[in-house]
Amino acid sequence: NPTHPFWQHFESFQEMQQPTYASKYQALPGLTLAFGQKLFGEPWIGVLLTSSTLSAAMCWMLQGWIGPGWALLGGLLFALRVGVFSYWMNSYEGGSVAAIGGVLALGAMARIWKRRAYYHSLTWALGVSIVMHSRPYDAAVLAVSSGAVLAWLSLKSGVPAKAICTRIALPAFCVFAVSLGAIGYVDYRVTGSALTLPYVAHDRQYEVASPILLAPLGPEPVYRHAVMRHFYTTQDPDLRRSVREEPLTRFLGKAAILSDFFVGFWPVSIPLLLWPFAPKSTEERVAVILSLVCLASVAILIIAFPHYAAAFAGVLVLRSLQVLSRLWSWRKPVGPALAAAIIAVFVFSGRDNLSRALAVRAADFGAARDSMNRRLSEMPGEQLVLVRYARGHNDQNEWVFNGANIDDQKVIWAREMAPEEDRPFLEHYRGRHVWLLEPDQSPPKLVPYTESEAAGE
Repeated sequence: NPTHPFWQHFESFQEMQQPTYASKYQALPGLTLAFGQKLFGEPWIGVLLTSSTLSAAMCWMLQGWIGPGWALLGGLLFALRVGVFSYWMNSYEGGSVAAIGGVLALGAMARIWKRRAYYHSLTWALGVSIVMHSRPYDAAVLAVSSGAVLAWLSLKSGVPAKAICTRIALPAFCVFAVSLGAIGYVDYRVTGSALTLPYVAHDRQYEVASPILLAPLGPEPVYRHAVMRHFYTTQDPDLRRSVREEPLTRFLGKAAILSDFFVGFWPVSIPLLLWPFAPKSTEERVAVILSLVCLASVAILIIAFPHYAAAFAGVLVLRSLQVLSRLWSWRKPVGPALAAAIIAVFVFSGRDNLSRALAVRAADFGAARDSMNRRLSEMPGEQLVLVRYARGHNDQNEWVFNGANIDDQKVIWAREMAPEEDRPFLEHYRGRHVWLLEPDQSPPKLVPYTESEAAGE
């Protein structure tokens, strides 16, 4: 999408206006939403399909590493906990797309190692590529760690190094070449350079603090809106500072977030994962190694949400099932009773987590914006809304978002700027009904936009 002539009024979070009007994120998660929108008129259908696919793929992956009964149980628990009772299914924040790639890669590893089904090298590369087109950093971590483990497993099982190169690495390289070519093409269309990711182009324009904890603070760019300056120069730098001051506390907090989401209620799940069973099989050692890689990958980030670890979702589920299976056979009937109780906690705590997540996301801001957008859409004619935030506005409650073709929208959302900048902007939209919205009022205040309103009188 080309840059809008009045792009300064449309700047928003996680988007670029230059050199093109585009999201900063990789294309694949957005394509799944576009699929639902195009074929069914509802982007959430894309969420539903990817979450369903993930639940099935999770069971397939587990069947390669653990007994079929435990694999089925793990797939069902994951489908319930994440596929139904999580924000991955009940919002657009995502996670399922990258997780599909991760479980495909992990499931392929088991089949290549145990069955010498070398054609699954294509499955492994496809899984890594899916992550590559959704979360590039996670894809790099997954590719290096899982590739190294796969090479170790193959050598340990007696596969010659030449066979590893020709029957595993070479087919995977061919898939990666196609995938990297597609990424380069998207990069070229979005950023103007095949070697510059949209993430990088966006961060150069707006970010001060890199998501990577060890990276230095960058220079403050030019901001045209107070709310964006506050977000980029305050929130992430403050998070970065707090992590550096309390590294152990913050790391334990990240670990608790991940275990609570993927495994269960953290006061139960963390002791479960740390249960003093020494790994007695190669499968368990692999799960431990990759779980540690996952924790290390989020430890160097300033913040961690569950979708940041989506590529390793299968690893965390696998490790929890391995420990549960050991617990089931430990000191009967105590062990089985504890395992059954833990499974029950996983199920019911997932529902509570969803209730809390949806309450935060939808109680006030989400419902208010949706209601306002519907109200304006039902009015005759085309609408233009200038948004004016109060001092102290919550940066997370952002009203200014638009579709791909801004000028074709029934309702356009824009930021109010100085009167001398607003006048040519309003002239451009002369045929629209113009409104001033003050969303920090209770309830949000919507009035016709006039010269007196523009002067702040």
